[in-house]
Amino acid sequence: MTQENENNHLSPSEQIKNISYCAFDLETTGGNHRNDKIIEIGLVKIENLEIVAEKDFLIQPGIKIPEFIQKLTNISEDDVATAPLIEDVIDEILEFMGDSILVAHNTSFDVPFFNSVLRRLKKPELTNRSICTNLMTKYLIPNLLNTNLNYMSKIFSIKHHKAHRALDDAYAAAELLIRYLHIFIDKDIQKINHLYYPRNRYELDRIHFKSKETDLDRIEQYLEKINTPFLATIKGENGVIQFALPCENFKDEKDFILKKINQCSWETVTLKLFGSFVESMVHFNGLFSKMESSARVEIINFMWKNHLPNVKRQKHQDEDTSFMSPLSKDFGDFIISPHLVPEQLIIFPVKSLNLKNQLIFRYPGHQKKLLQFINSKSSRISNDKLKEGHYHPLFKDFLHNYLINQKEMNSKNSLIFKKSLPQGNASEFYKSIEDFLAKNANTYRYPKNYI
Repeated sequence: MTQENENNHLSPSEQIKNISYCAFDLETTGGNHRNDKIIEIGLVKIENLEIVAEKDFLIQPGIKIPEFIQKLTNISEDDVATAPLIEDVIDEILEFMGDSILVAHNTSFDVPFFNSVLRRLKKPELTNRSICTNLMTKYLIPNLLNTNLNYMSKIFSIKHHKAHRALDDAYAAAELLIRYLHIFIDKDIQKINHLYYPRNRYELDRIHFKSKETDLDRIEQYLEKINTPFLATIKGENGVIQFALPCENFKDEKDFILKKINQCSWETVTLKLFGSFVESMVHFNGLFSKMESSARVEIINFMWKNHLPNVKRQKHQDEDTSFMSPLSKDFGDFIISPHLVPEQLIIFPVKSLNLKNQLIFRYPGHQKKLLQFINSKSSRISNDKLKEGHYHPLFKDFLHNYLINQKEMNSKNSLIFKKSLPQGNASEFYKSIEDFLAKNANTYRYPKNYI
């Protein structure tokens, strides 16, 4: 009987606390299950969401440790010369694991490798359920480009001094899991199996409120905590979009959202965080045309009043497509904005601000990838093959005027440039990004501060 079944009379949040977890990590001579051997194993036991025990074994592999493995792990031939063989400690390891849920930052490597050792020793393979904190990270923190244990330890302030040493890696995975378990509890996990399959349920950049179980005060409390740009969406029966608003994180925006929630007969309210107002508008564009005409007019009037109060506005009807876009050819070809995740940025071609044409990148790590993206899109722009994004005329008018205002005000929130800059002077282009980053330090503290 699994631990989950033993505790199935408890709520999922209580079950999470009652389950025993064992984080473990292997250091090996290589990745081949048949020929390579374990040189170190670290294990950390978690009970009641706290680390309660640990074990660490250096293992004599019986074969030479490759030089690059010695440099990677800082484990030398001398370190394991008098260490026990795996068969001498395997029973102690299995006893420590017990029937705990096994945790690793890459279970697809650690569990099969350990099972191959058990088979060689003529012992039964593991039957424990397992959780991969690396895979869980990808579900909980969408668009995170780096999920290695070092980076995750950095952004969650987890002590991780000796990467690629088994006990330190096991400790880091254990601490990361504990943080995630608290997040599942905070987000009111509905089924214990969601620990293994959390896709589209517990992402840290969004929260869903259901009308039957949420009062307005709770939504107001969450709105007050938000410190980033965001997108609010109100849906009625059958998922009909009643209202949506991209927000720069002003009080008037939050008051407007609460007013609309009071007025609507809603089923679901969703709040989703972004790194910039521009990015929230790109996502908003897909919702705008789905709303009723009166809602579109009310929202656009509100956005003009709050974001562009001093900009002259063209007069046209809701469905009027006769007006010309105010963007000139000299405006710029690309726009870079901050991303929600630390050390990440997002770029769009100005002509086609949509999700299909975006690139999320790290700087300076992705310089080559960034230039390849710009060159590819620039070629399509020059050959008139980059399709312009579809925007409702009301929203397009606001969006283009907002971008013009950003450029004229030399806004620190957007870096707008022509394709000729990176193509003609890469070093000057990189300097512009570095200046942009200097003005745009990411203060969101995401994902530590999640919604």
